[in-house]
Amino acid sequence: MARRWRADLLVAVSILACVQFVIVVDETTVGLVAPVIARDLSLGSSARHVLITPFACAFVCGLPVAGLLLRRVAPVRTLAPTVVSFAVSAVVGGCAVTTAQLVVTRAAQGFSAAMVTTGVLAALHTATRADPRRMRAFAGFSLLSGSGALAALLVVGPIADVSWRWCFWGIGAAAAVSALWWKLHARARSAQPGGVGNVVPWEGIDPTTTAAMGAVVATNALLTAAVITASFTLQADRGWSAAMTGVGLLPLNAAAAIGTLMVARSSDRAGGAVPAIGATALAIGGAAITWWAGVLGSTQWLLLATIPLGLGVGVVFPLMNSRSMDTAGALSMGRAAQLGAAAQVGVAVGALVASAHWSFGPAGLASIAAVAVIVDGVLRL
Repeated sequence: MARRWRADLLVAVSILACVQFVIVVDETTVGLVAPVIARDLSLGSSARHVLITPFACAFVCGLPVAGLLLRRVAPVRTLAPTVVSFAVSAVVGGCAVTTAQLVVTRAAQGFSAAMVTTGVLAALHTATRADPRRMRAFAGFSLLSGSGALAALLVVGPIADVSWRWCFWGIGAAAAVSALWWKLHARARSAQPGGVGNVVPWEGIDPTTTAAMGAVVATNALLTAAVITASFTLQADRGWSAAMTGVGLLPLNAAAAIGTLMVARSSDRAGGAVPAIGATALAIGGAAITWWAGVLGSTQWLLLATIPLGLGVGVVFPLMNSRSMDTAGALSMGRAAQLGAAAQVGVAVGALVASAHWSFGPAGLASIAAVAVIVDGVLRL
């Protein structure tokens, strides 16, 4: 019985990671193909706002709706329909021929992504809240879902050189397959209680959760600013193709995978040196990118600067996601929505920093993220 439960948990975490994998692929794809879309639709530098701002705004606006509509519905029942809606909006986005159409479809993707992310995090929390290996489950989830960025860099780049539209259509197809897989898994577990209702009272947002949320916002902002800056610098200024840019950013993702593995191999609370390593790596990465922007350094230095950033992201994301959900209770839609909002606010801030060409922005964001991680650790002593 225990083995069956563990196998069921492994399958559930794997499917949830695959669903989030698609969302990560979409967000990474946008940063990678933005220069290509800008040329195709004559958007210029405004492509950054056209692709990211509608998505982020709709995502944040969709979170309260998700909290209200899904508050008393088990995540297992809501996930498949919301993933299908994301798939449809991605496919339609690939058919956009005007800026207005692209804005509308990106907003639709953002709204549906809010529903998806809320359901994924809530389902993950519900599935692991009684498991002593909860931290490792979150780390494994982050490693698998985070590999979506790696897949995007390897696969989307070459496809984007042919047509950026195929990238969106591929994302839609992958989302549809994930929805079907989850539906089949949920049907097999239909006899299991759905976990509807607040079985465990929600403890609210305490100072430690606030610090963790702050780290999520700042880290997402730093990562977004770095990826967008690197993508436009390499493609628009230095003549790289989308495929070459994807290969150039592989060290960032490899470092992130190493950071996530560090969390997975640490204790369940991931205390000690691991958070300090993550905070230090973020600070070094942000300072290095700021230095590069200030002196207009070489391409090699830009790519090298992303390595410590990737290591810090790999540590901070699974650690802060798990800690943010610690006080969520049995029904975790509200906390999942808050965590999703924090992530998308970070993405929007990062896009703003990149579009404004604030050379000091990465260092400032890295400092905020590092301090938030350290404060979170101190408050938990």
